[in-house]
Amino acid sequence: MATNRLTGRTVGAVIAILISISLLSRHVSFLRPSLLQSSPTLLKDHSSERLGSGLSLGHLESAFNIKTDDDVESISAALHPRTSPVISTSAHRRVKRVGTLSYADAVCKGRLLWANVQSAFNGQRAPGREFGQAEFDEAWSLMPTEGRPSPVGQHWEAAFRDFVANPPPGLDVADPERRFRKFPTQSKRFFNNAGQPVNTPTEGHYDITYVPACAAMIATTALSPSASIADDQGSPYGHPVDARDVPNLVPTMHRFSDLAWYLWTQASFNRRLLRYIGHDFILSEDSMSIMDHIAVMRFGNADVNLPWPGLSYGIETDEAKALLAVPNGVGVAYIMMDRAGWLGRRQPKVHIFKNDRGKWCMLWDLAPA
Repeated sequence: MATNRLTGRTVGAVIAILISISLLSRHVSFLRPSLLQSSPTLLKDHSSERLGSGLSLGHLESAFNIKTDDDVESISAALHPRTSPVISTSAHRRVKRVGTLSYADAVCKGRLLWANVQSAFNGQRAPGREFGQAEFDEAWSLMPTEGRPSPVGQHWEAAFRDFVANPPPGLDVADPERRFRKFPTQSKRFFNNAGQPVNTPTEGHYDITYVPACAAMIATTALSPSASIADDQGSPYGHPVDARDVPNLVPTMHRFSDLAWYLWTQASFNRRLLRYIGHDFILSEDSMSIMDHIAVMRFGNADVNLPWPGLSYGIETDEAKALLAVPNGVGVAYIMMDRAGWLGRRQPKVHIFKNDRGKWCMLWDLAPA
């Protein structure tokens, strides 16, 4: 009789342990979608697609409700807790990251970003803050570029010719060679969002060439302040800053989407006409990884010669959504979201190609819908 009671207790304990493990595994899977058994083709229907054990994209949308750029950084941290949530990288300093965004995670994140872009198009999302000269002058300096040739290489000239040959309505193409190179550097002391003084400039910087005749902006360097201080090699603090401290150590105006848009309004006669946003000489680990993955899916090999126009994908494809989610694509998503009132509804398409040094480039064509 005692043996039977002991056996019953043992079986009950084992069942309790198994139930606990099952519940814990579901909880962990919900917090980290990258642990789910997913594939590049699983993300097709927001309302009905299931991920892993009963987890739908609707759950992810509730958990990862993207409203600001900070939400994108939070998503990156949730998908890869050991990865510093940097936005972009520099042609001069290659920011090292612990993890690499998987293709399946990028597609998932890109679907959520595009859903929020569409919400902005429909007037269901508040527009982003419109920064002006006061916010720019508070924390940023424009480095002199007079006499310096544009770093945009010859591999872009074929693209520029295509742009000018098919200009958006109302665009002045009388001077297609007219270009503005802007090199903003975060080199000043500043006050953060909480109004606290920060005495260590982040040294973040962007090098962007604006071509109004082509309705284009091309970034050849995009090292955001958050990426700069999170860099494990070149942080101005002498060590990489913990991701949780980043929001308190960057100026109010610090994201690529805000800086690039502000400088576009200074270089263009009509801000509504912005059509093309490009990144040259991409060095972001996550961006390169996703573009390599797409090349392997297409050619079986990432080491291919791929001049302009390269590969192109409409936003309805998983490839474009994955590219919208990488560090060099998130800023484009936020320009569409935050400036929807100026730009109107767009139906973007993305080109990925390689420059004359074999480095990846990305160009977004924000065609009017």
